[in-house]
Order: sequence, then structure tokens, then C-alpha cells
Amino acid sequence: MKTKALGGLMATIRQATTADLPSIGEILENAGLPFSDISTSHLPDFLVVEKDKAIVGCVGIERYGRDALLRSLAVDASRQGTGQGRHLVEAIEAHARETGIAHLFLLTTSASSFFEDHGYREIARDAAPEALRHSTQFVKMCPASAVCMEKDLGNG
Repeated sequence: MKTKALGGLMATIRQATTADLPSIGEILENAGLPFSDISTSHLPDFLVVEKDKAIVGCVGIERYGRDALLRSLAVDASRQGTGQGRHLVEAIEAHARETGIAHLFLLTTSASSFFEDHGYREIARDAAPEALRHSTQFVKMCPASAVCMEKDLGNG
């Protein structure tokens, strides 16, 4: 568990647990992001921000070999603008690197500039690895209009 000042407030970024699933679903629903496919099998690669025993943000990755799909980045509306999204991206990237991921990909309809600020670059959707293009996120959950982005994590 890592506790640090996030936006001037003490909060903890930690691995998600089964007990966190309802809160994750609520945060994602409020953010207009898909969540119906998130299950306990995703939790080893999901992180949450906890403040005063409440989950106020989340992010995860889905693994496809040495590539992964960054997904479900959301922060409770009352905490947006406090840097928690940035801290979550940094934490999930560190987790991905530590666990052998070389490239992160994502789809977004509204946050491309946020991710550009974090070193992601826009790519053609069909340039993503085939396994990712066949994922539920690519095929069913994210609209064709979503921007596809990629970041090399420097893991070979």
C-alpha cells in the first residue's frame, strides 16, 4: 500500500479488492465509462485511491502478453482536478512495468489531451495489436469514434 499526499490530501493508492467492486462500478458509471465486464479476475491489475475509507478513484489494465489495455480511469467528480487521475496513471504504469508490460494502449472519447500530457500518442485503431482489437473494450464497449492511444513503457 502506498500512502501519499494526492492533491494536498492524504490518500492511499492500493490494489483493488472484491469489496471495492461496488464502489468501482459506481465511480465508472458516474463517469460514463463501461464497467459491466469488470469482475474479480480483473482485480490483480486494478488500483484504487482510498480517502477516509472511501474509494474515490480507480484504474486498471487488461493484459495481452506484453501489451496491455489501460482502462477504467475515473475519479469521483468531487475529487477531479486534485491530481488523483495523474497519480493513478503513474501508479498503473509503474505496476505495468513491474509486471512485464512493454506497451500500454487505451481508448478514450474525452480524455485524449490528458493522456497526451502523460506521454501517450494517438495511433490508428487498427494499428493496435490484434489481441487488443478483439477485446471486449474494442469490439463492444467503446464506440468506433474513440481515440486509440499508445505508450511505450521501455520494457523491451
